Amino acid sequence: MKKLLLLPAFLFIAGTAIAQKAYFQQDVAYDIKVSLDDVKHELNAFETIIYKNNSPDELTFIYMHLWPNAYKNNETAMGKQLKEDGSLFFYYAKDADRGYIDSLDFKVDGQSVKLEYVPGNIDIGKIILNKPLAPGGQISITTPFHVKLPSGKISRLGHIDQQYQITQWYPKPAVYDRDGWHEIPYLTQGEFFSEFGTFDVYITVPKNYVLGSTGDLINNPQEVAFIDSLWEATKKITKYDSKDDAFPASSKELKTLHYHQEHVHDFAWFCDKRYHVLKGEVTLPHTGRKVTTCVMYTNRYAHLWKDAVQYVNDALFYYSKWNGDYTYDVCTAVDGALSAGGGMEYPNITVIGAVQSALLLDIVITHEVGHNWFYGMLGSNERVHGWLDEGINSTNELRYVETKYPNNALVGGTAGPNGAAKKFDLDRYKHRAQYYQLYAFCARTHVDQPIETHSKEFTSINYGSIMYMKSAIIFDYLRTYLGDSLYDHCFQVYFDKWHWKHPGPDDIRAVFEKESGKNLSWFFDDLIKTDKQIDYKITSVSKPSEITKNQYTVFVKNAGEVNCPVLVSAMLNGKIVTSIWYEGFAGEAGLLFPAGDYDAFVIDQPEEMPEVNRKNNTAYTHGLFKKAEPLKIQFLGSLDNPTRTQLFWAPVIGTNKYDKIMVGAAFYNHVVPGKKFEWLVMPMYSTGAKTLVGHADAFYNIYPDNIFQRVRFGATVNQYHFYTIRDEDILEGTTNVPDRRLGWTKVAPEINFDFKKKTARSPISHSIRLRTIYLKTDRINTTSDSLGNGTWAIGYQERTFYEASYIFQHNRSVHPYDAKLTYQTGDFMSKLMVNLNYHININAKKTIDLRFFAGTFLGRQTSNNDYRFRMSGWSPNGFSNQDYLFDHIFIGRTERTGIWANQFAVEDGGFKAYSASGQSDKWLTALNVTVPLPVKNKVLGAIKFYGDFGLYNTTGLGSTTFMYNAGVQLTIVKNTLDIYIPLVYSSDIKDYYSANDVSFPERIRFSLNLHRMNPFYLLNNLDL
Repeated sequence: MKKLLLLPAFLFIAGTAIAQKAYFQQDVAYDIKVSLDDVKHELNAFETIIYKNNSPDELTFIYMHLWPNAYKNNETAMGKQLKEDGSLFFYYAKDADRGYIDSLDFKVDGQSVKLEYVPGNIDIGKIILNKPLAPGGQISITTPFHVKLPSGKISRLGHIDQQYQITQWYPKPAVYDRDGWHEIPYLTQGEFFSEFGTFDVYITVPKNYVLGSTGDLINNPQEVAFIDSLWEATKKITKYDSKDDAFPASSKELKTLHYHQEHVHDFAWFCDKRYHVLKGEVTLPHTGRKVTTCVMYTNRYAHLWKDAVQYVNDALFYYSKWNGDYTYDVCTAVDGALSAGGGMEYPNITVIGAVQSALLLDIVITHEVGHNWFYGMLGSNERVHGWLDEGINSTNELRYVETKYPNNALVGGTAGPNGAAKKFDLDRYKHRAQYYQLYAFCARTHVDQPIETHSKEFTSINYGSIMYMKSAIIFDYLRTYLGDSLYDHCFQVYFDKWHWKHPGPDDIRAVFEKESGKNLSWFFDDLIKTDKQIDYKITSVSKPSEITKNQYTVFVKNAGEVNCPVLVSAMLNGKIVTSIWYEGFAGEAGLLFPAGDYDAFVIDQPEEMPEVNRKNNTAYTHGLFKKAEPLKIQFLGSLDNPTRTQLFWAPVIGTNKYDKIMVGAAFYNHVVPGKKFEWLVMPMYSTGAKTLVGHADAFYNIYPDNIFQRVRFGATVNQYHFYTIRDEDILEGTTNVPDRRLGWTKVAPEINFDFKKKTARSPISHSIRLRTIYLKTDRINTTSDSLGNGTWAIGYQERTFYEASYIFQHNRSVHPYDAKLTYQTGDFMSKLMVNLNYHININAKKTIDLRFFAGTFLGRQTSNNDYRFRMSGWSPNGFSNQDYLFDHIFIGRTERTGIWANQFAVEDGGFKAYSASGQSDKWLTALNVTVPLPVKNKVLGAIKFYGDFGLYNTTGLGSTTFMYNAGVQLTIVKNTLDIYIPLVYSSDIKDYYSANDVSFPERIRFSLNLHRMNPFYLLNNLDL
């Protein structure tokens, strides 16, 4: 027993020792000589690294990041991530567009060492030391290396023609700290973690290249004069030719530039022979030290970049003011062909991609320059704790915009009663609204992830909406709660203590809690580490009394999951009279408020708190409905306005063969970022039937925290006409036949279960749909007496169907597929169907599309021909309602001739050529194949070849019958309008054409999926 007890005791002691290991960081000094070959797009270099072991551990190996190898093939971590995210340029890239690093020959103190590659990650190497590196010791690591530069369309490293972005390009040791080694592969989503050190880099390029780089240019008066001459020339330009993008010939003479920088953990450089140059200077607010600023840009966006020096200056000033002064001497922003987002940061320099406005350029430059604090001087592990960099930096970006552009609106330029914003009830929203709305969109649909999520585990939408946007608004909430002075003090202490080091989440928390004197567990534990939501609501307000010492009592309930501070404001005539912060609490509390002349109390009136539900934040001190917001009737749509009960409307127009032109209006409550209960009513006047028709639906969304991601239930109602009574429909002798139409009404309640995905990034989804379809359709009842006189009347038929479907989707970016299994019963009919779609990728944009269908009746079915399986899909055909559930939109639902008779839905067999044969009351199976033309031309790219092949059996048919057809498909509007021209078909289709004298133009059919163009369909079927 004693021996058994020794093992846990030992582990406890060892664990305690690891937890208590003192902070340390390794020191690295680089000397790199590199030359650019701008014909072959290659780098040839030699590197010397002085690596000092400041750890208490003896090292027997060193991990080396060889990140250019991420561009070598599709099996790298980056290749897999890009594929998973649906970015297929790299997946189908040619060898000329790929990249790698080779010619490595590592030596330590002049002796060759073994290089091993980490299994599964060719961009991570491991050099095995010939002898251990003792604590306090240092070694010299040398190696030549050659980099084949990839296309700049892939990620951060590469070139577009002869514009170069040279980033993550040299072998560098992984970080070793108290948590051990941090060997990480290169990723596009998910940034970096490297050791601080000193860089001396000697860059050789053709003499006419303009180069921007990390570090200070050392002892090169010729290059200084060259840059200054470009600066002088640029200042004289009054108009740029944006179409003049040609690269001049490279100089045959070379130049070598030496750059030096200390206390940085990365080194990047950019060059282009077309760059214009502007320079400036900014004085830092705390030390008064001056920093040289510079921007480099091409003609393409020159009209936006002409003021960009001021953007760099302002970013340096405000970030220094709030966080601590910039510690380097230069800061540069360059215009580049960036693929990984709108901008990318490196020490002393940032590269900016395409932007659409001067304001956006200012914001992006500020964000990327700001990374010199959060990423640069505070070197957090942003692969694991991305919010310490991107999140906090986005907070400063938000504050910068609100400081520099206080009236900047979400839309329409300046906040206030401007045209577009006022028209759509958006004039109340300033710049910060975009941060909140993006977060709330994900949170309300419960697809959000905690901020403290590993970068590679975020979904694409959450990487932006959570790590950037949510982080920004919760830190801004913390600033509002603490006040600017205390908040800035905390960040400056954090900066002073941890700059040029590697702080983690516990380090920033320790500073904030110590300096503020507050327990911030609600912030760092709940808002950072979980997806818990904030929701305080006012339940009632009691007027002052003797018991409350003449104070109001505002009863507030914490309906959310976070016991965080809550701000309550007293209002009069829409303006704040006074505001009070209350510490967080669970349950319900009566908050005492000083007596005064108020007409309302509001939780978080400035909208600084990241509450997901703001509709319950207001209570009025008088009136019949003290918690009801005024009704706002709004044209078209808007964002969710918590101060109004919103009703939206929009004019609508539609048409079909029987209702003719339909005009009306839609009334609905759909908003962004979405509601639990959503409804739509769309009445229209039918000019053909001279009566009302239209559509209505109502759905409620539940987001249970169990096996289901969402449960959605509700109903749709439709009423239209589908037939115009003709003379041949009436018995002979009948007189005074009015112009009448037959109508249909459909009521379809349903419930949908969306299963929770195994992981947030999983491309696999499952759902179940259960629905009941009640149909009432008009019909003509005719009789005749003994004399042959006819009488007729419009009667009706009622039918009820039940349907259950299981839907499986594998939305992988290469070869995606989906399957649907459906069971239907009703009206003495029961059948089972399966539909499988498989897409074989040819390249990043084109696929061979396969569709497989199989269906069988289960037992006896009614003699009603409507329910038969049909090889030729579903078509208008008189009273034969092939679309018997009225799920599709047919312009001429019962037409037998004319253009609208050639519309069809790709259902059942999905044959593009029509034939009356191929109908089955037993079983049917079919395969549909679509193959695109192997051309890049956009017009020809809309042409595809199709082939349909099927087998069926039916009552009275002695054997199974095989059918086929093939032809040309013209895609007019993707997923909406396709035209099919049959060219080859089996004998039964050919016989049908001959027997019915079907001309070639009459054989051409088309599919028209109008529901995909309906904005309300998009709102109801938004899939994250």
